[in-house]
Amino acid sequence: IPAAYVVVALVLALVPLNADFRPSADGIAVYVRTNGVHAELVLPTQSADIDWSSDHPASDMRALAAPMRWIAFGWGDAAFFASTPTWSDLKVGTAFVALTGLGEGAMHVEYIANPGSYAGREVRLSPAQYARLVAYVRDSFARTAAGRPIRLGAPGYFDTDAFYAAKPRYTFWMTSNEWVRRGLTVAGVRTPVWAPFDSALFFQLRSL
Repeated sequence: IPAAYVVVALVLALVPLNADFRPSADGIAVYVRTNGVHAELVLPTQSADIDWSSDHPASDMRALAAPMRWIAFGWGDAAFFASTPTWSDLKVGTAFVALTGLGEGAMHVEYIANPGSYAGREVRLSPAQYARLVAYVRDSFARTAAGRPIRLGAPGYFDTDAFYAAKPRYTFWMTSNEWVRRGLTVAGVRTPVWAPFDSALFFQLRSL
């Protein structure tokens, strides 16, 4: 099964969606960053239509005096995020719960000063495309009856990040990288049909 999983992932990485996408020369810059395994979306904290710091104030972070210019969003399994700050901390039981979809979803939110400091790719979106991406990210958060994101008790990895409750659940087909892919696809960006691995995302993004 693992071999078949990899083969299917490789094949579907070669098939583009939104193949006619072209970056908007004067559009809104967003970034897809990666740590080599896990991809995240990096968006401007403030734009004409949204100020992310209203939902994610600096006070939610471990030790942040004020919001920074950029904000990163990553999705995954709550227990995996909380107990696996580095890959050396990964436990078989944690991975099993995540892949079977038994755990709860979580959003990792991190303020950053310069997205160019990370491995990744810049993509420029039109206002309409960016609005669709914003709606996708916002809809990924579980919320209170009042519409507020639900801050989780797990501490962030750094002084500038925090975890929030999210939907849906992590599974072997709905991974953190697939969450990024779906958001980019909704926005109209060129993506693969499926992206359980970050390499599939960047294979198609390199074609822009």
